[in-house]
Amino acid sequence: MAETSAGRPDATDYLIASKECEIQILEQLLRMGQLVVCISHLVHTLQRERGASNMYLGSRGERFGSELQTIRRDSDQHTEQFHQALAALNLRQNTVQAGSRLLNRIGYAVHILSDMERLRDEVGRQAIQAEAATRVYTELVQGLLAVVFEAADAAVDPDIARLLVAMFHFMQGKELTGQERAAGAAAFASGHGGGEVSPRIQHLIEAQERCFEVFAGFVDPASWAVWRQCQQDTGLIEVERLRRLLCTSNERTAFDPRLGQRWFEAMSGRIDTMQQVELCLAARLEVLCSGKLSAARDSLAQHCSVIDLLPRFQQGQDDAFVVFCSTRTTVEHELTGADCYHHLSPQLGRSLIELLQSQSCRLQQMQDELNNARAALEERKVVERAKGLLMTHRRLSEEEAHKLLRRTSMEQGRRQLDVARELIALAEMWT
Repeated sequence: MAETSAGRPDATDYLIASKECEIQILEQLLRMGQLVVCISHLVHTLQRERGASNMYLGSRGERFGSELQTIRRDSDQHTEQFHQALAALNLRQNTVQAGSRLLNRIGYAVHILSDMERLRDEVGRQAIQAEAATRVYTELVQGLLAVVFEAADAAVDPDIARLLVAMFHFMQGKELTGQERAAGAAAFASGHGGGEVSPRIQHLIEAQERCFEVFAGFVDPASWAVWRQCQQDTGLIEVERLRRLLCTSNERTAFDPRLGQRWFEAMSGRIDTMQQVELCLAARLEVLCSGKLSAARDSLAQHCSVIDLLPRFQQGQDDAFVVFCSTRTTVEHELTGADCYHHLSPQLGRSLIELLQSQSCRLQQMQDELNNARAALEERKVVERAKGLLMTHRRLSEEEAHKLLRRTSMEQGRRQLDVARELIALAEMWT
């Protein structure tokens, strides 16, 4: 960093340092985006493995044995790619940008992944029930999705944050579709309905719709067009028909076990179609991160070119000046004010002042847009925390806790977010 004759860094040094810091953050975001893409692929194969495991367990080992081995090899390949992306992220040198919550989520996902062989052994020996295996696979997938959630929450660029919010909610909706596939596969393969099958399927359908609603509010037009095209898939007719069988079943309902194969194939087709949207989002994320990084480097080069043309301060001259760091409205007013250079050293010139004010204005605009993107994530945090309190203190299932929040919201004519916040406040008060 250059210094003035008085031994202090001058304004241009801080301006360049600001741009270099932005570039470092964008480089980290690019690597984080690559990690999110790896998670997308890994989650997809784990969802397939979960569904195939349910078919294998539900049929008492008579079906899907060879398919399961092939799917596991795919999962192992994407697990290795996930670890390679983590190594490229170099978290030990980038802990400030990553954030403690994100690092904790990654550690949790890595820990669960390390226990996969034990789960697979139990599935192979049929030493675990389909429902229990589903819970373990679901916990693993949710751990990976939590990494995507925290990556979106930690992103400091609003465009990247919005895309990550859209991607997380779409991946969450796809995961709920995968849970629906697993639950239906186990029911059809067992040959009977009843129990928790019907309310479970209904809850998963409603939860998917909520995720896709948030996705629609943040997705880019190109990815949205792909999703709309997927909605025209004729396979949805078969999915809806089999869904009705599951949702209307009871303890006396007997299923033809062959329906399990049809259900699995229909739902797998839907999930594979959704994967095309996920791939579109992943490609968009990589292009956006790379483009932002390239633009920031070009901007730094332009700043340096302008600064190199400015006359340097002479020893003993007054180099005091005002840097405007107010809101966008104030900055725009200052730019047009007749006396905006009154306190400035004349050597700085108009170009440097415009650079400083432009940087301040742009950062403020980015923060406003970033706050809007994070609002959706904050709402999810609050609602999930309220559901967790109900599950702990009222001994409710996740579905029951959600239904209670939704029913209370409808009866009181209030947003579910407000009801959740009030519940948390009351719980904290009594605690």
